[in-house]
Amino acid sequence: MIAIDEAALKKHIGTRMVDEDTATEAPLRMIVATFDRPETAPREGEPIPPGWHIGYFLNMAPQATLLADGLPQGAGVLPPIPLPRRMFAGGRFEFQRPLRVGDAVTRVSRIKDVTVKEGRSGSLVFVTVSHELSTTDGIAVREEHDIVYRENPTPGAPTPAPPQAAMDESF
Repeated sequence: MIAIDEAALKKHIGTRMVDEDTATEAPLRMIVATFDRPETAPREGEPIPPGWHIGYFLNMAPQATLLADGLPQGAGVLPPIPLPRRMFAGGRFEFQRPLRVGDAVTRVSRIKDVTVKEGRSGSLVFVTVSHELSTTDGIAVREEHDIVYRENPTPGAPTPAPPQAAMDESF
């Protein structure tokens, strides 16, 4: 198990980062093509479907800065975690008002929580990051991402067996 200084990581709670982007048509056309959607992408001034904001605020880091998980070292608002396996662990979305094609969008990202735990496979660090996307009309999207960091598996160690699901006999 890797020793993690939880107090040092918790000092990053509240760290903020502000980014700006423009809601252009190109990422929306890519979403339509990627998922073989029958409709056309929204055009200038039209609302963007909920969830399609994922096409904006993309990180364009040079390949040389990418870690084994494909994300750049020191990217964004995330604190430096001494564990190599970074994974998405969950998220929540609130859509307040539609973003529209052509909108100037500001995203404020903030570390909301950092928690250290010990699991069957070693040390784990959970980081919750909140994002607020807004336009001149106010907040359009609120989202939270839960990210988990894990240790690399020990070479030759057996894979932990998954826990048995409880059986509900009421059916």
